[in-house]
Amino acid sequence: MSIEFIRERSFENKGLTLQAKEWGRSGYPPVIALHGWLDNANSFDRMLPHMKDLHVIALDLAGHGRSDFRSQDSSYDIWCDLADVLAVADQMGWKTFSLLGHSRGAVIAGLVAGAFPERIERLAMIDGFMPPPTDAANMPKQIARAIHEHKRYSTASPTIFDDYERAVQARVKGFVPLEHEAASILAERGVVEADGLFYWRNDQRLKAASMIKLSADNIKAFLTAIRAPVILVQAQNSAYKPDETQTAAFKLIPHMQVVQIVGSHHLHMEEQAEQVAKEIQPLFG
Repeated sequence: MSIEFIRERSFENKGLTLQAKEWGRSGYPPVIALHGWLDNANSFDRMLPHMKDLHVIALDLAGHGRSDFRSQDSSYDIWCDLADVLAVADQMGWKTFSLLGHSRGAVIAGLVAGAFPERIERLAMIDGFMPPPTDAANMPKQIARAIHEHKRYSTASPTIFDDYERAVQARVKGFVPLEHEAASILAERGVVEADGLFYWRNDQRLKAASMIKLSADNIKAFLTAIRAPVILVQAQNSAYKPDETQTAAFKLIPHMQVVQIVGSHHLHMEEQAEQVAKEIQPLFG
């Protein structure tokens, strides 16, 4: 049966309220879907209707969409999201489940699958694979940069737009360009109005550098621990093409299927959405 949007959901973890969209119905294979950086749960709105027989929770990750921002004494280092994903699965009563992730969400999904291989049944990644590794010698500068940027973005205000369409256009012409329809889908959940003005509701601290980054050995440990069947859908026209290090790391998951599709980084939200769904569906059965 084709997946349909059912309702909005909310989950609690360590004082944070995480909002989500529920697709499909109980009894079908459970999946948690994780969007990319500065996107939100609407990221999967065009793709999921082309899939079938799944029960999906598409999450607004902390600091994104309608979910709470992390406290001022916290950060958005990527591993903070791992506990949130597990908390959602636990509250759904899912001892085992699958993961579907795009970009930053795909990286989070891979880390979850490596840290908790006994709980992850399937792993589907869209134009995202692993965090860029860093050498130990770079860590002093990394921490210094992170402290500086966290201070800067903790007091930063979002860009304000005079009308809703200008907010949409900001994403169309953003750092990673989007088709207008895709930007509009994200805006439905991500743009808010205050006193006749509009802004994207993302925590500005998401733009700050990570305090700590994983080394190549750290990443290898995660990837080699993944036991679930894996598919990686790559966008041929993506701004985030894998470098030599990432391509070499593909061998760390020998059971991973890699599929390339003509399209941009957000191909699952654009005209290739149905094609992406058709490539991923067989993984879930």
